[in-house]
Amino acid sequence: MDYKGVGVVFVRTQLREAGASAERAVTTQLTDEELRTYTTTTASSWVPIEHVARMFDLAAPVLHPGKPLPLRLLGRELARDNLRGVYRVLLRVMSVEFVISQSARLWGTYHRRGAARLVRVAPREVDFVVSDYPRLPERFRECMCGWIVGTLELVGAQKPLVTKIDDDPSAWHWHIRWQ
Repeated sequence: MDYKGVGVVFVRTQLREAGASAERAVTTQLTDEELRTYTTTTASSWVPIEHVARMFDLAAPVLHPGKPLPLRLLGRELARDNLRGVYRVLLRVMSVEFVISQSARLWGTYHRRGAARLVRVAPREVDFVVSDYPRLPERFRECMCGWIVGTLELVGAQKPLVTKIDDDPSAWHWHIRWQ
């Protein structure tokens, strides 16, 4: 139980809004345990990250049929959903630099595992690094690319680009650039 349930609630809401056939396309592929997570999770629940990654992987192409990189699109929408309301108002007055500087702290809001840190590479270029989380699922890491882009867009970053670097399982990297 290492990920906050907001992602599950988001996917469930999106699938239900897309219609019964969309929800069925995902839920019929879930294991009994994953289905239990899908149906019972609240936003404040802690759930297995593997369940969330599987739901994201199954739901993304259903919610974004025929689109390239559907997991990134799902992540982008998840960020917009997570950061709505009072956060959205605050994000409008915060600088990109400030939000980037708070990213490691934000990781701790949604995750019980992993130590996040930020490494400045150049102006408007950073590496977001998560260590101590060797089993962070690849499909979740892919979705994170979209989540980062969505967050940066909310604070006015122009042309954010996120590259997932998976060559070192002792520390996951996302290289982030913007204009």
